[in-house]
Amino acid sequence: MPRVLMQRDAEMAALGRHLSGVRQGAGQVIIVCGPAGIGKSSLLAAAADASGLRVLRASGSPLEQDAGWGIARQLFAPLRDSSSWTGPARRALDADFSEPALAGDAMHAAAYGLTMLACGLADRVPTLLVVDDVHWADAPSLRWLVQLSRRLGDRPLGVLGAVRSGDPPASPGLLAELLAAASTPPIRPVPLGPDAVTALVGHRLPGAGPSFALACHAVTAGNPFLLGALLAHLVAEGVEPTDEVGARLGTFGPEQVARVLDRQLARLPSGVGDLARAFAVLGPAAPLRQAAVLAGLDPAGAARTADRLGEAGLLRGATAEGTYALVHPLVAAALHEGISPGERALWHGRAAGVLAAERADPEVVALHLMRTEPSRDPATVQALRVAARRAGRRGALESAEAFLRRALHEPPGEAGDEAEVRAELALLLATQAGPEAAGLLGEALDLATEPERRARLALAGARALGLAGYFHDALRLCRRGLECTDGVSPRLLARIEAELIGNAGIWAGWRDDARARLASPVGGRTVPVGRVNEAWIALYDGRPAEEIRALLRGATDDEEDADSILGTTATIAMIACGDLDGARERCGALIDTARPKGWLIALAHGGFLRAMAEVPAGRIDEAGEDARMAYEFKKHSSPPIALIWSLLPLADVLIEQDELDEAARLLDRAAVIAGSLTAPMLAERRGRLLLARHRPAEAHEALLRAADEWRGLGMVNPALATWRVDDCLALAELGEMPAARALADEHIELARRTHATGQHGAGLRAAARTGTPIERLTEAVHVLEGSPFRLELVRVLVDLGAARRRAGQRASAREPLIRALDLATRGGMRALADRARTELLAAGARPRRTASSGWDALTPAELRVATLAANGCGNREIAQQLFVTRRTVETHLTHVFQKLGVTTRAGLTATRGVR
Repeated sequence: MPRVLMQRDAEMAALGRHLSGVRQGAGQVIIVCGPAGIGKSSLLAAAADASGLRVLRASGSPLEQDAGWGIARQLFAPLRDSSSWTGPARRALDADFSEPALAGDAMHAAAYGLTMLACGLADRVPTLLVVDDVHWADAPSLRWLVQLSRRLGDRPLGVLGAVRSGDPPASPGLLAELLAAASTPPIRPVPLGPDAVTALVGHRLPGAGPSFALACHAVTAGNPFLLGALLAHLVAEGVEPTDEVGARLGTFGPEQVARVLDRQLARLPSGVGDLARAFAVLGPAAPLRQAAVLAGLDPAGAARTADRLGEAGLLRGATAEGTYALVHPLVAAALHEGISPGERALWHGRAAGVLAAERADPEVVALHLMRTEPSRDPATVQALRVAARRAGRRGALESAEAFLRRALHEPPGEAGDEAEVRAELALLLATQAGPEAAGLLGEALDLATEPERRARLALAGARALGLAGYFHDALRLCRRGLECTDGVSPRLLARIEAELIGNAGIWAGWRDDARARLASPVGGRTVPVGRVNEAWIALYDGRPAEEIRALLRGATDDEEDADSILGTTATIAMIACGDLDGARERCGALIDTARPKGWLIALAHGGFLRAMAEVPAGRIDEAGEDARMAYEFKKHSSPPIALIWSLLPLADVLIEQDELDEAARLLDRAAVIAGSLTAPMLAERRGRLLLARHRPAEAHEALLRAADEWRGLGMVNPALATWRVDDCLALAELGEMPAARALADEHIELARRTHATGQHGAGLRAAARTGTPIERLTEAVHVLEGSPFRLELVRVLVDLGAARRRAGQRASAREPLIRALDLATRGGMRALADRARTELLAAGARPRRTASSGWDALTPAELRVATLAANGCGNREIAQQLFVTRRTVETHLTHVFQKLGVTTRAGLTATRGVR
């Protein structure tokens, strides 16, 4: 039967315009906002029914605010038995999902899967996600809706939500973000006017006159639900609708609804009130059998009682799934709040017992345990911990946090159990970079009674905090973990000590303590990962690259060390030692694992490290993609020092791409953290940027600051402390040739001693600015040939061509310049490509244009898509593998087909064979 709405033509017309846009591919968020009872739900339902879109529905409720992915699971429940119920979205949608994710990435993986599911549905059939009572949505679902809003674009996918005004939302920050994502202001249903109220009053109370109808309008303020409740009350009481009665009507709001409900239930047979309260406690979509047990009714009696509730207008009939719900949230709230607080807690405790007896989802059981009174019950603590673990695996981190906090309030009976709960909460917070994590871990260690367990908590906490960027807190935990070694296994002690040294390794003054510990390790040399610290000290000391690579070989292969910061340390050391291909392969394996699963933390981590290897390898475009992705993610989720690490390769990329203004903007925004490894590295980038802007005096000052920071750290290895090369160039521009020459010679000597091929070539390039340029640069080409340091090779080739041209050797200048232009163009080194092109023109050559067709013209992103498509992958599979939408894949393929001159995938495969 079609819905009949009164006085809603304007609102329906506005919604119709928005939803027509969605049908035509203009994806958007649409919000309906108003007070309780104003008719938001009816308006949403009518607009969705008339939209011509596939509609998926969900509704928030007070009970389910902590139900992780509750809204998402409601939305996609109709698809459970379809082929769409696969892939990463199952992490959020399946209660029993158990596939592990790297620390902290379950949330991102689940949200990614839901986004891909929603976008995939809309790509097939225009789709509308309708979410009533968004203000009560669980935080994970609400965050996902915010993320989804950024992917709607030109896709036929809409989000239509209703928000209650005047009440505090469950997650105010996230709700504000969703409201801000709407392209137009919220649609606000207006109260019913006197004419509409008069018509409704006349329908329910035919004898009512105009004065009585106006009185009803005045006391309900035209609120449709309150008006209906008032009229139902007057009819039930047999009140005559006279003008005199109308004059005595008082304000009718939610409090009056509660009193009317009490009187209505009191007139109904025994058991009806208890069943109504059982439904209010269980929340929406509860089966009758559960409400019956909770209300103390047998099945037959419960069925008859449910009928009476329906006849009274308080309960909706059973759905196809056999579930019931009270007619309106105001009714549910009045019934729930009408139970005294202590009694209400008992009702929820009994509800938890009913659900547990049916082996219901532990997270649903926990929602009721959250609303019981703490009583030091071990079973409650255990149930909440089980629910938290399940919620954490599924990426519902706020839910897991809420369950664990409630478990602490129970509280656990034994100190050891409390230590476990505090540690579980702290590790959960650490994955979200929560500042409270370190304090909770310290408390957990205080409570831990067994030395081995205490040490394991210290190691797990230190690793979580270290990866989150809280290095000093990680150091404190490691030291505490090593305070008592009796009864602790040597391998565990060795891992704690290795973690301690690894977290200290990026700070000034760490090496003396590290050397002492490595000379006499607490747990002996029992774990290979300890060799990473030996390699790091050797790197600082300027030992030969081969020696460092030998120490690193196999040091991080043990899966037990996958969550250690030493994996990051090892990768940076590999890059410094010139093993760029090995570092790229290592990071690529992590990225290839993380991307299709939506592990954004791992993806960003692997991305910035791979970018650090791609820059010296001359893969600037690829480095740019990785570095931008990592920086954009980390700037919203990481402490400053972790963000700076992702900025370093991005700044390198921007300088090489001649995007100097953007590089300056990001570097100016970066915080200098004195005494850390990032401080001199930032100063070096600032100096390089100033050189590119032809401001040598300021560059010299920045590079002197870098030198001071490097000395404070005790770093002599030129593969990391590269400041001498750029400072030599600055001094040469300032005309201070003796000082410039001394720096170049010092850098060359350090590079030779450490077997740093790339830096040897860079030193020779710098020395060429101080005299005998052609000889120095020719030597540099010989040094760099066959090495992975393509960026430095291109710099040298450009300088060599320019030096020959200036020496009048125009013909011989062209060969290195042509080669430099080719390499620079292929690698995205735009600044160097422009220099090479300018020099070639000055040398009398006509440089070829950049390829605009063929495989060489493809961008790195287009090349990845084209390769997968040529290998037979469909658009959906490509989108999942590359962590992009299907629309992005289609756009890339359109460009690929244009550049390759083909129109089909078969043609794409054929051109790859010709390539």
